[in-house]
Amino acid sequence: MIAVVLVFLLFSGISYAVKIKIYNDFVISGSLNYIKIDNFDRSAEYMIEIESDDKIYRFPVKDRIAFFAVPYRSSPVITVNLIKNGSVIYREFLFVEKKRYPVSRIKVKERKRTKEVLKRIEEEYLLLRSIFKKYSKKLFKESVFHPPLDDLQITTPYGAKRIINGKRRSIHWGTDFRAPEGTPVYASLSGKVEIARELFYTGNTVIINHGLGLFTLYAHLSIIKVKEGDMVKAGQVIGNVGSTGRSTAPHLHFGIYINDYRVDPELALDIILLE
Repeated sequence: MIAVVLVFLLFSGISYAVKIKIYNDFVISGSLNYIKIDNFDRSAEYMIEIESDDKIYRFPVKDRIAFFAVPYRSSPVITVNLIKNGSVIYREFLFVEKKRYPVSRIKVKERKRTKEVLKRIEEEYLLLRSIFKKYSKKLFKESVFHPPLDDLQITTPYGAKRIINGKRRSIHWGTDFRAPEGTPVYASLSGKVEIARELFYTGNTVIINHGLGLFTLYAHLSIIKVKEGDMVKAGQVIGNVGSTGRSTAPHLHFGIYINDYRVDPELALDIILLE
């Protein structure tokens, strides 16, 4: 269901209407959403601010389509503000359905944490943070996500509380899909390959920039079939399922990010990106 508002602005004595739409006004914690702005003013500065409890989440707006994330730890009602040149021009209150998340217990072989390994982990963390905060023009034309695998069998969902080797760890920020080693992995949208290399935790990893702050991540691959800087199309094979990095068995870890906020891939795969 689309929430529509006509916001009447006064500029230089001329009154005009700006039509603004939120894609979905029935939202679930961890979901991906977007605002569509007709008569988008490219000379203005826009920002989306999400108010949840006492926290504010900010998302850049550089085009008439602007994505935002519903927080994983969301309050029952969030406030969505669209700000133009420092003033709120649109405000919507959205009720949030809280998704229930399971506990995931796994055992993995621990690797020795030398000074060099710890330095590598920190460098990779900072690299990923810098990449996921990039904002470029829209690089995709598809209206829906292409499934990353032909058969999507979820083993560990987004949001699961991770216990690794008996110790509580961070939230599982992607969706794990079971598949035999060597299964083709597809790009979910067109875009530019930002990462195509082996990383400490996620093994052979591909990250694709789709523009507008939207990224997808494909981890634990056995083989990578693209290079950094490549332009890929939705449905193109970018690698094969494997068990590299911190992994217990062959599977695909699939993640979706908007401005470095992780969203639930299972929910995102169902949305219509552009209407």
